[in-house]
Amino acid sequence: MARLPTAGAACEQLWPPISVVVWVSKSWVAGRINAMPTARIWRRYGHLRIYISAGDVELGWCDPRSGRFQLHQPAMAENFWLAVRAEGQRLVQEGQLADVALPAAAIVEPAQQLAGPPARPRERAPEPQPPAQPPHRSAARPAPAVKSGPDDTHWIVRDPQWDDLAHNTPGESARTRAKELRTQHPFLVTTAKTLGIRTAAGSFAMGARGEREVGRKLNRWAARNGWHVLHAVPVGRAGADIDHVVIAPFGVVTVNTKTTKTRVWVGEHGMTVGGKSVDYLRKSRGEARRAGRLLGRATGIAVPVQAVIVFTGAHRFSIRRGGPPDIAVLAAPRALRRWLGKQPSVLGNEQVEAIYQAARNPVTWQGRRNQPS
Repeated sequence: MARLPTAGAACEQLWPPISVVVWVSKSWVAGRINAMPTARIWRRYGHLRIYISAGDVELGWCDPRSGRFQLHQPAMAENFWLAVRAEGQRLVQEGQLADVALPAAAIVEPAQQLAGPPARPRERAPEPQPPAQPPHRSAARPAPAVKSGPDDTHWIVRDPQWDDLAHNTPGESARTRAKELRTQHPFLVTTAKTLGIRTAAGSFAMGARGEREVGRKLNRWAARNGWHVLHAVPVGRAGADIDHVVIAPFGVVTVNTKTTKTRVWVGEHGMTVGGKSVDYLRKSRGEARRAGRLLGRATGIAVPVQAVIVFTGAHRFSIRRGGPPDIAVLAAPRALRRWLGKQPSVLGNEQVEAIYQAARNPVTWQGRRNQPS
């Protein structure tokens, strides 16, 4: 029998130090803002953006694949693009990005863009290099070091919270998508709502409400029972996500939340919502298989995964012959609580912790092994 990795060993392998640094003169930062530029990664529905901030000031964002960007602080353009380049290089080095496509605006003339008295010629910042021997850091509490370097320099660091899926909130993906659609088509969405016409934006918003309801209950149950729960877990590069992932001694449960005000019928091999056939069963099976494969690859553990579909707001719910044998289809969140409580323990505490540390790392869900920073 293969020896299972301990939680500590698995954590060190699964969550490498994530601080990516580029050396910048402290005098370059001083006088412009009293905080170091911080990079944050945003991934939703196939989009990828690098957000840059300094303290409480949002400098802007850039899509490193298309070159689209928004610069909120033109006087800080040089700071912004230097941090974007450093983060883009990190994504390429980790295999998360094939290439970085920056617009012509990324070539900034300091004299034109930076406010304040005339500055001395800017020295070119060297390429970011990882420390020869990175400091040990526990995966359970990732936090980048912020230190002064030689020659009066400082590090530009990334925000670790944006690389921890444990900070995602229930319904985050659906809520973001609804907001995007309302922003893109404000008149159509408002008119359709007034006329009582269903829109994609409205469907995403209703879905987000259902995910929040289920997610909040899962959070309470997890705190009470010592489970782990993640929400809005982005999977792959096409913008898909898993609504909720529960990790506990009973294994991993992928929860797909569905919100409807109509009737639901569930059979052994199919399902209808409002009288129309839907492919929820196929998608839920795919999510569970993918989760098991990716988490198993990341941990070296045979990860048992069970798919669950839970409805909120259904007008009437009927199930024939117990429904599909491999997926639990539940009428309401309270049924989910009862179902979870009946599941037998199949994992030890160290295995549960190792799987959780892998699951909260976004790299795990992109189908690539973690690579050293």
